[in-house]
Amino acid sequence: MSKLTFQVPDDVGHTLDRHPEIPWDSIVSEALWQYAKKLELLDRLASESKLTANDVQDLDRIIKQDLTKKYPIS
Repeated sequence: MSKLTFQVPDDVGHTLDRHPEIPWDSIVSEALWQYAKKLELLDRLASESKLTANDVQDLDRIIKQDLTKKYPIS
């Protein structure tokens, strides 16, 4: 199993320290696993896509234009 070390903000660290009864490593592992599964799904979907990078940019531009028309910034 891989070992991962990361930093959390001090206020989060204090909260974690106040609750040693909670298996924080299990919670973090599960959250990472759920996120990784989503990424794997996205990778599979993207690998079967026939869209080019230009197609995606064109769609992005069209969607943003339509959203700007529907929700104008005042």
